[in-house]
Amino acid sequence: MKNKSLYELGKLAQKGNEMAMLEIIERKKKIIRKYSFNDEDRYQYIILKLLEGIKKYKF
Repeated sequence: MKNKSLYELGKLAQKGNEMAMLEIIERKKKIIRKYSFNDEDRYQYIILKLLEGIKKYKF
């Protein structure tokens, strides 16, 4: 899955592919960590909102 674009991963994740969802989180881990200010609760909240956003987005 490393060679797929975020768009393709998003479409797969929306269909229920957990590996695609994990790949998106892995690719965005650095920016999520930055904006969570090293607070684990914020980190988990941002990931939750990312997952909700992927599920609601119309590809």
